[in-house]
Amino acid sequence: MASRQSGLGRGLASILEGQGPAPEADEAAEPSDHEPRSMGILSETIAAHLATTDSGISLVYRTLDALVEHYDLEDAAVVVDEPGLGRQVFRAGRKPLDSVDEALLDALPGLYTERPLSEPELDRALVLSLCTLALRLDVMRYDAWHDPLTGLYDRRSFDRLLEMAVARSVRYGWQFTLVMLDLDDLKVINDREGHAAGDTALRDLGERFRRVLRFGDNAARIGGDEFAMILPDTEPDTVPLLLDRVKAAPGLTTRSPEFSFGTAKCPDDADTFDALYRLADSRLYEAKEAR
Repeated sequence: MASRQSGLGRGLASILEGQGPAPEADEAAEPSDHEPRSMGILSETIAAHLATTDSGISLVYRTLDALVEHYDLEDAAVVVDEPGLGRQVFRAGRKPLDSVDEALLDALPGLYTERPLSEPELDRALVLSLCTLALRLDVMRYDAWHDPLTGLYDRRSFDRLLEMAVARSVRYGWQFTLVMLDLDDLKVINDREGHAAGDTALRDLGERFRRVLRFGDNAARIGGDEFAMILPDTEPDTVPLLLDRVKAAPGLTTRSPEFSFGTAKCPDDADTFDALYRLADSRLYEAKEAR
């Protein structure tokens, strides 16, 4: 793919026009050579799009596709290489890299177009910054929803998911089982082997959930050693078999930490957030006492 060039702020705003708020009357005037048109529109457009989408990646592809259409390009790609994001290559149309474009895997970060665009046409550095920002927002969204130690949902996210699941269950009759789960010996592990070993046990359980649970099942770490799962279309009496599969999760050589659990089915056992949660939690502690 052709050259990478830096420009002076022209081009990108015009291809994104019409997606954000309309400019004021004085903004509609023709720009001078030193004031690229619609930079305000560009920032408004970016903000509007990011506020209405769950994916920064979609903004990256949307920008590349718009560049191709507006400038009548054969192709466009952007290479991002940033701490926390890693090295990523995106190509217009979500097309995979072919043999000709494999050089992009080793290329410097930047925007690459076929045909090359001249500097006055487009600020390539601005496009790269936009794409990097969009991807960083994806990371921030993920971090805001997930527990950093296990990679599962955190307590706040799980509460939202449970509220939505209960509402759907009550309205449409969609059944699910709530599972509350607690590691039995985390304090012993911490006291005997240190907190690093306790963290390892927590991460291990999170990985086991990811390898075993179905698409549509949700698992979270909701406290120090407490976990929870929302399992659609699952009967409580099948949960022990599921947890046996968690303990025997494929690809892991470590021994699964021991845990106790309690279940409650919505809407049969309870049909409100608080009642369902309390019931599953009380059954969990009954199981722990029985152990």
